[in-house]
Amino acid sequence: MTSGIKIVFDTCAAILLLKGEYELSSLGIDVNEACPYISVITRMELTAKADMKSEEEIAIYNFITDVTVSPLDDTVERKAIEIRRATRLKLPDCIIAATAIVLDAILITNDPHLLNLSFSGYTVKAIAK
Repeated sequence: MTSGIKIVFDTCAAILLLKGEYELSSLGIDVNEACPYISVITRMELTAKADMKSEEEIAIYNFITDVTVSPLDDTVERKAIEIRRATRLKLPDCIIAATAIVLDAILITNDPHLLNLSFSGYTVKAIAK
């Protein structure tokens, strides 16, 4: 991982990336300049899928190894609570958005609720459909 532009994948964005449905370059992000993160929530959602096939599990664990997993610390918790109170988004979405804000990173998503979120310090890039 190099120093560069920080990005946070939400769960759906991570899944779509693993399926090869988009590339970072399609979002104007140079993969060599990206510092990829996921929230601990995304890690939990990726690894908790029932009836996961062996190759899918390997791909997920390889992905997790290649990114930095951001913990749910006090700063992220406070920001997530602030977002939840202001927007009524689901708490996991608030935690993922808060992670991006606290890291001063771009959130990669195709979730309409997260795409339409307007919050100080929040930057988002939509996955093209």
